[in-house]
Amino acid sequence: MVRRARRGEYPAWEAIVDRHLPMVNAVARSYGLAAPDREDVVQTVWLTLNQHLARLRSPERLRGWLRRVTRDMCRRQRERDARHHPVDPGALAALPRVLGQPSPPSPEDEYLRKEVRDELHRAIRRIADPGERRAALHYLRSRYPRGGDSVPGPGGDPGAAANQRRRMFRTLRRILEESR
Repeated sequence: MVRRARRGEYPAWEAIVDRHLPMVNAVARSYGLAAPDREDVVQTVWLTLNQHLARLRSPERLRGWLRRVTRDMCRRQRERDARHHPVDPGALAALPRVLGQPSPPSPEDEYLRKEVRDELHRAIRRIADPGERRAALHYLRSRYPRGGDSVPGPGGDPGAAANQRRRMFRTLRRILEESR
């Protein structure tokens, strides 16, 4: 059968698989692999046989060869399974909280934050007074930091700074309402 399968006779290949499939399945089951992993191992065994069929020196030892290849594939699958442990996504989401760190923002939150920042930047560019524009940029960059942004803030009297912030907010609110 091996010689005929080497010549490309499909019925010979089917006969080999039919004869040895129960043994290959039994070896794979003996390793206690999950059904999908076991199926992958069995398919890989047949693929390996197909690739090595022309190089088999002793076709009469095919059964032993298949048993050895199946055991090797099962061991490899077990090693892969040992390295990769499934993780509950809920546990990953809770990890920052458990470690006392804030949760990272979701992609949606990041997108909305960027939209707000960009809209505010457009409004700030429309402020006529350069001093108010600088103050607005300083406030915006301290509230919505972007890598490398730094604008000197308004210095001096805290009361004057509060008045300047109120004036800036009124101006920005007016500009944003006009643009809608």
